[in-house]
Order: sequence, then structure tokens, then C-alpha cells
Amino acid sequence: MRTRTIANLSLIPAVVSALLQAGAQLFAVAVVVGTVTTAPPRSLAMYAGEYGYNSAPFWEVMPTVTLGLLIIALAGNWRTPRRRLLLAAVALFIAAGIFSVFVMGPVQQAVVGVGYRDTVDEALRVQASRWHLLDWAAWALTLGTGVVLAASLAVRVPDASATGDAP
Repeated sequence: MRTRTIANLSLIPAVVSALLQAGAQLFAVAVVVGTVTTAPPRSLAMYAGEYGYNSAPFWEVMPTVTLGLLIIALAGNWRTPRRRLLLAAVALFIAAGIFSVFVMGPVQQAVVGVGYRDTVDEALRVQASRWHLLDWAAWALTLGTGVVLAASLAVRVPDASATGDAP
């Protein structure tokens, strides 16, 4: 029973964190990025000024928390049938992070870096559309992490005392 409890208690927070991050990312892609990529640089107005929108504090903390919980879940489930699913979830999460930093991030920075102007630049709008599409791809990877983690909860963890593995 002890192995099953540790496995479940280490996995549930990772599932919650991954799905919370996917939900926040869905809001960011659908609402924020959807708005700022409509007609840049004019649509970048929400980033302008002293009190412009800045989600950086959330994104500096949340992925680190989720990764930490993923590692704890992997450790707590290492000797269970869930291990492969958790390894897949960690791989998806890392892939999402690498994709976000090295593929989507530069495109995002190129658009946002232009800054607000009361005009619309068609070439920048094309680049912004690419950013929006890449952001959806990053979200899909993050959501995939949460789905794989949630699916791993359905995998039964055998009671260690029943197999004679208990201390």
C-alpha cells in the first residue's frame, strides 16, 4: 500500500501543475497572442506603457514548478508500470520548452521587439501569424504532457506488500 500511496501522491500534483500550465498557455495563445498578432505594430498597444501587460513573472516560475513536480512524480513512480508514461511526459515537456525557447521565442521577440506604433505593417503581420501558429504548437506539446500524465493515473500500481517487495 505504501508504494501505491507514494506513487499517487507524487503524481497528482504533477498532473494538476501540467494541466494548469496548459490552461494558462491556452489563455495566452487564444486571448493575448490572438489579440497582439492581429495588426502589429498597432495591436502591440497592450504591451506599451508603464503598466503594459507582462506575463513574464508567471512564465518564469510555472514551468520550473511543473518540471520539479514531474521529476518528483517520476521518482515516486520509478518502479511502477507508470514509468514509461512519465518518461514520455517529461520528454514532451522538455520538447515543449526547447521549442518555445529556440523556435517560437525568437519569432515572438522579433514581433514584440518592434514596439507599438500607430500603423499596421503587413510584413510584420505575416511574422506575427507565424508566431501565433508556433504558439499553438507549443501549447499542443504542453497539453500533451498533461494528457499523458492524466492517462498515467489510470495505470494501476501494484501493492508492494502483495508481491513481497515491502520492507
